[in-house]
Amino acid sequence: MMKSTRLILLSPVMALLFACGNAGAPETSLVDVAQAAARQTDRVSVQELASWIIEDRRDFELVDVRSAADFEAGSIGDARNIPLAAIVTDESLASLPTNRKIVVFSNGSENGAKAATLLRVAGFDAHVVTGGYNAWNRRILNPDIPAEEFDGESLQAIEQRAYACYFVGNRGESTAERPKAEFVPPVLTEEEAADMQPLPPAGQESC
Repeated sequence: MMKSTRLILLSPVMALLFACGNAGAPETSLVDVAQAAARQTDRVSVQELASWIIEDRRDFELVDVRSAADFEAGSIGDARNIPLAAIVTDESLASLPTNRKIVVFSNGSENGAKAATLLRVAGFDAHVVTGGYNAWNRRILNPDIPAEEFDGESLQAIEQRAYACYFVGNRGESTAERPKAEFVPPVLTEEEAADMQPLPPAGQESC
């Protein structure tokens, strides 16, 4: 009895998923979707996403599936806003590219995973940002790096600090601007080098 009840409840959901196919996207089976989830090949970390944005990669479309109010309060890069409730409407599906990855995110992981699953069933190469905007804000914009990693040698600490400098700039300044020109190390004489101020303690460097 319980099993038949579950099937009845799931039937409308399955019908919706199969009805959401996009004429321009290749067919994707539920087995393909399940295997991608099991292999975790449908996930993108916030660090990966930050690198892709910095590299100016053009092989993905970034979609924010949060509410319009959350989107207006702050988002990631050049993301476009398609709230979760509208992600599989005919208009939304027709507006998404079929020749690039679709990278979706919500505040956490749950709604982003739902959106990615719906888009995969509809035939798109969809991926979810693990941890969503909350992880982006915490690990990229305001990296929480343990004190023991501020030893001047930790690659993770250096990388996270570099991400924060790129996206936020020097948080001690009133405005954050990215450098407009490539940095060229200065050539100093021995006398000039001797007069240089000592470096700040590890972990206290500015951008």
